Amino acid sequence: MQEESREELTVAGYVFATHTDALMAEDEIKRISLIESKMDMTNMSIVLGIYNKALDSGTFQTPIGLEFMHSMYDSLIQSGINREKIRPIPLYTTFKRTEFKESALSRQKPKQTNIERELRIKYRNSVLISIIFGVLAGAMLLIMLRGTTPNALNYKMAVTNQYAEWEDDLKAREEAVRQKERELNINFDE
Repeated sequence: MQEESREELTVAGYVFATHTDALMAEDEIKRISLIESKMDMTNMSIVLGIYNKALDSGTFQTPIGLEFMHSMYDSLIQSGINREKIRPIPLYTTFKRTEFKESALSRQKPKQTNIERELRIKYRNSVLISIIFGVLAGAMLLIMLRGTTPNALNYKMAVTNQYAEWEDDLKAREEAVRQKERELNINFDE
């Protein structure tokens, strides 16, 4: 990438970090000229409308545009409009002086490490949850296979065993009754 010269990056007394920022500043100068030539800047209701519309749309972002916004702010205050009706100008930037290349690199690394850290945490959590569900599924299968109560896997066997126990119990009772009949010489078969 070719380094831009200082003259190419200078607009209205400001040296911008990138060619894109310098072009944006030049564009804002054109917008300011258009607004000042087409609008009645002495009518404070029009100035307030332009001011609010520029805030809503983010029309001015460079120091040149922000200077224009601040001059409108001052005009509105001096005209007697209540400060509470005038919204403040947002500055979406930092002001700690650092070299541009350093600041660009320092901004990228934390974002990447934050993303990597978040992905690692999500991966770890999903693995832990999978292990917990696997252990629970194994425990349920073990309980189902070893349990004494009827379930879907051993229901037929449990019912068959229960009927066999009843049949054995019934045969034992019948045998006891027949033996008692023999002892008493009672014969119902006749």
